[in-house]
Amino acid sequence: MPVGVIIDCLCIVAGGLAGAKIKDKVPQRISQPLNTVFGICAIAIGVISLTKLSSLPAVILSLILGTLAGELLRLDGRVRALFGKAISRMHFKIEGDRKEYMNFYVVVATVFCASGTNIFGAFTEGMTGDFTVLLSKAAMDIFASLIFATALGSAILIIVLPQFLILTACFYASRFIMPLISEPMLADFIAVGGLMTLALGFAIAKIKDVKAVNMLPALILVFPVSCLFHLSL
Repeated sequence: MPVGVIIDCLCIVAGGLAGAKIKDKVPQRISQPLNTVFGICAIAIGVISLTKLSSLPAVILSLILGTLAGELLRLDGRVRALFGKAISRMHFKIEGDRKEYMNFYVVVATVFCASGTNIFGAFTEGMTGDFTVLLSKAAMDIFASLIFATALGSAILIIVLPQFLILTACFYASRFIMPLISEPMLADFIAVGGLMTLALGFAIAKIKDVKAVNMLPALILVFPVSCLFHLSL
């Protein structure tokens, strides 16, 4: 059983419900600085993850190719449209500018569904049964979801479904994938996830608008690219 995955998802549900409940009671002068602080924290996490890389050229090439693939596939637009339809069908209320709301929503969805830490944690639990990484992430996610819910409302709960499906898939696939992955490849994967987290931090803090969803293919491409670079050494 993916215990760590379930705990992480439940923490986001708990934080999301609490944040949505106090949404109207938290003034923007408080919620906005909190989003900025969390964005800065994400930048710090991204920098730390990036320092664990094994091959800088492999990480850079993976990110470039992955982003190019994401742009060609228009992943950001597709994900945005998918979540937009789900929010409309479930009759969640969008306050303020819809475009700005959806921009932030997609960033938050990427943070919870496809962060390098979450995926690495799911792989680790699937292989070893140790869900410490996901437990640590859950402790952060409960506060993050509470903060984000003050801006997004109850619609944040929709994110939990794809998050559970993605992390559960990683959990069960880990026994087939992890034996094929060397330590340098895993280090480069974490570094790519760190770069994505860094970009997400800029978007959350509203320093720079980044379409982080379009970077997601890099998390897959980094394994073969890293393998080729290390074989050539």
